[in-house]
Amino acid sequence: MKLNELLRWLETKAPLALQESWDQCGLHVGDPQQEVTGVLCCLDADEAVIEEAVRRGCNVVLSHHPLIFKGLKRLTGSNAVERSVALALRHGVALYAGHTNWDQIKGGVSFSLAHRLGIADPQILQPKENALLQYVVYVPKDHAPAVADAAFAAGAGSIGSYDQCHFAVEGTGTFRPKSGAQPFLGTVGTRESVAEQRLEFTVPTALQSAVHRAVCEVHPYEVVAHSWISLRSNWPDAGYGAVGMLPVPMRLSDFLARCAESLGAAAINYRNVPLDRSVHRVAVCGGSGADFVGAAAAAKADVYVTGDLKYHGFQDPPGDVVLVDVGHGPSEWPFVHDWAEAIRSEFVTFAVLISESDNRPVRTYHHHG
Repeated sequence: MKLNELLRWLETKAPLALQESWDQCGLHVGDPQQEVTGVLCCLDADEAVIEEAVRRGCNVVLSHHPLIFKGLKRLTGSNAVERSVALALRHGVALYAGHTNWDQIKGGVSFSLAHRLGIADPQILQPKENALLQYVVYVPKDHAPAVADAAFAAGAGSIGSYDQCHFAVEGTGTFRPKSGAQPFLGTVGTRESVAEQRLEFTVPTALQSAVHRAVCEVHPYEVVAHSWISLRSNWPDAGYGAVGMLPVPMRLSDFLARCAESLGAAAINYRNVPLDRSVHRVAVCGGSGADFVGAAAAAKADVYVTGDLKYHGFQDPPGDVVLVDVGHGPSEWPFVHDWAEAIRSEFVTFAVLISESDNRPVRTYHHHG
C-alpha cells in the first residue's frame, strides 16, 4: 500500500487544519508514493527510533511530537534533528507527526487518557471556539440530493449527536452564460431561469476545503454559486481535554494509585488535600494542560489530570479542583497504543508496531538512601 493512502486515512480522522498555527504536523520526510513495509508508532522520533524502525522492518515512523519544529537550512549533522533527518533519508524512512490536530479530536490523545483511567463516556473539556461555518450552496432541484449526500460524506451537517443535518428551501435562480461559457443549462447570451434549492450546512472550519471540493465534484454547474458565513459557535466535537464520570466514586488515594499503575508514572504530583476525598467527576488533558485548569473547574470536575503543571498552580486552583500531574509523557502514552491499534484494525497489509526505544527526555531519580 502506498504511504499517501495511510496519510489520507489519518488526516480524515484528524485534519491537519486542526493544528495550532505554531505547530508542524504532517509528513516531514518521505515520498507519499513509497510502499509501506511497516509502521512504528512513538511519542518522539529520534536517531534511536529510526534505527529501531530499520531493524524491525518499518519504513514509516509515526510520532506524536514533531521532529522538525523550525525550518532546516542545512543537513550537516550539527544537531540531533539534522542527524535524525539525514538518517531517515539514508534509510528511506518516512517521518510523520500528528500533534495538536490529534490533541483536539474526539477520540484523540485526551480520550485515550480518559479511557485508561476508567472515565465513562468522556466529552470534550474545552470545545474549539469559533470553529463552525455555515455553508450555503445553490443547486438545481433535481441534483440537490446528490449534492447534499456529497457534503454529508465530507463531514458537513453534524450537530451534536445528529448527522446529515441541513436546511433546504426552493426558489428560482437566474443566470446568463457569457461568451466562452459551457453551461450545463441554457445557451450563451440568453438569461435562464431555473428551479433551484438553497442548501445550508454547518461545517467545521477544518473541513471547509474538503466539503466544497466534494460538492464541486457532483454539482452540475460549471461555476458553483456558494458562500461561507462565520458562526460564533463552539465545535463540541473538537477541542482540548476530556471530562466524564467514573462508574462509581472512589477515594483520591485509590484514584492516584490507578493513575500510577495504568500510566506507568514513576512519580505523581497532586494538590495537598486529604487522600480520603471522594473522586467521581474527572477531567483530563494529555500533555501540557495547565491552560485548561479553569475549564476543568467550570466542568465541576473533582480532579484534573494532566502534565507539566507549575508549582504555584497547585496552591489555589479555581473551583477547589484537585490537580494531578502525572507527567507529560505518561499522559500521552495511552494514545500511542490506541493509535497503533486503530491503524492495525484498518490496514492489514503491513505491521504496526510500538517503539521499544526508551528515549524519554525526562527521567525520575529514585533515591533509596
